[in-house]
Amino acid sequence: MGLTAQGLVGECWFDEPTARAEIEMISSANRLIIRAVPIVAAILLPVAAVADEAGLPPSGGSSSGSGAAMGPSPDRGIPFEGWMLYPSLFVGGVFNDNVYQTASNRTSAFGFRLTPNIQADLDVGIHKATAYAMADGQMYPGRNASLGLAASTLAARTGLAYIWSPTSDVVARFSVDYTRQDGPFGSTLATAGLINSATSFVNSSTSLNSSGFRQFSDVTTLALSVQKNVTEQTFVRIGGGMQNLVYERAPNGYSGGYSGDDYNASIRGGFWVTPQINAFVEAGGDLRRYFSAPLSDTNSYRVIGGLSSDMIGLFRGEVYGGVQEQFSAYNVFAAYLAPAFGGRVTYYPLEYLTIAASLDNSFGAAGVFNTVGSAVSSNNQTLQARLQADYKLYEYWTASARGGYARTTYPGSSSVSETWLAAGGVSYNFWRNFALTLDYQYTWVTSGVSSQLAYSDNLASFGVTYRY
Repeated sequence: MGLTAQGLVGECWFDEPTARAEIEMISSANRLIIRAVPIVAAILLPVAAVADEAGLPPSGGSSSGSGAAMGPSPDRGIPFEGWMLYPSLFVGGVFNDNVYQTASNRTSAFGFRLTPNIQADLDVGIHKATAYAMADGQMYPGRNASLGLAASTLAARTGLAYIWSPTSDVVARFSVDYTRQDGPFGSTLATAGLINSATSFVNSSTSLNSSGFRQFSDVTTLALSVQKNVTEQTFVRIGGGMQNLVYERAPNGYSGGYSGDDYNASIRGGFWVTPQINAFVEAGGDLRRYFSAPLSDTNSYRVIGGLSSDMIGLFRGEVYGGVQEQFSAYNVFAAYLAPAFGGRVTYYPLEYLTIAASLDNSFGAAGVFNTVGSAVSSNNQTLQARLQADYKLYEYWTASARGGYARTTYPGSSSVSETWLAAGGVSYNFWRNFALTLDYQYTWVTSGVSSQLAYSDNLASFGVTYRY
């Protein structure tokens, strides 16, 4: 974010036009080769799966270096009352070859796309905060509703992450996030939220189940934790939170998810094995309560252990594994025992390249209705994997790519729902803070329930992005 064109490409010292062209060509080629070689080497390096210990959207500043792929740079923001603001706006056209996301009778359409985005960072001693807001509107004029669903869509995300550290051995963290999106991954621009921005694809706070049709959800998440260093090598963290999930209207003829609230609490104890790595054990509980289906209410616990690091070499994050078990709140169905594992890693192989990945295997967030009518409808397992890479290709070129996989299974049933996503975008800064942006996303959804609960779509956008 906040990228601007810097300097001239290929400085020349000759007056002859032919000499200028030759030197420019050689200089450009050399720069491309110099940047391409370390990228190939970096991708071939083994990458372990790790996760962000804080559990909050990171601030815009980078943890390492000052490359363009690291997020907003303080020298490019707008200062306001102690905050640094980083606004951006994409305006352009969009093409979708399946606007209603149906298995058959696909409808393609051209339209308009508008994506405003702003992040604000505050860092004043013991207080650090990041506020953010973004929206992604896709408008298809002239397309009427189908199956009760409009062709045009609107996704949005806004929130605040706050860190307070009154002393060197106490850290309190608070976050609130609201997200409206379709499915596990949504359809926001790949270039809209860089890895170290609050709206990063990998740092999404939602964990929605896969379904074979379009259904938007509104998820509000609150989280609070306090960490105390007991000794120089040990610490304790206590945390809690809630998540409110509301499923919006499903297509005509389909049953959507159950809306409800989720309440959780946990305690973690850790030991610094080295100055860079700590080992931890965490135990937590979870209560899920549904608005219209109380017999599906569940209680569960999770016990995990893992390793975490703020920065070791070129990596930061954590990896964990353990066990989780879910019970019916009213003894309607049997208990379900399952593995709990995951992680999130951020990798900085080059100054201008950042790679992030996340993995999580857990019970479905706030519960989703089991469309096959299993007696354990509340007990579903959701596996999600996300990968994102941001790179400044050239003086005026930047690129971002991401991929996702979500798998939902239901105990007692062979039904499996899967969502695959692949997306990428490039931007060319042609004048000051303006860039031409090309963005593409492919989504493929399958379902073990019915071939009618499956679809794919291709979404392509082209327009102009402004970043301050």
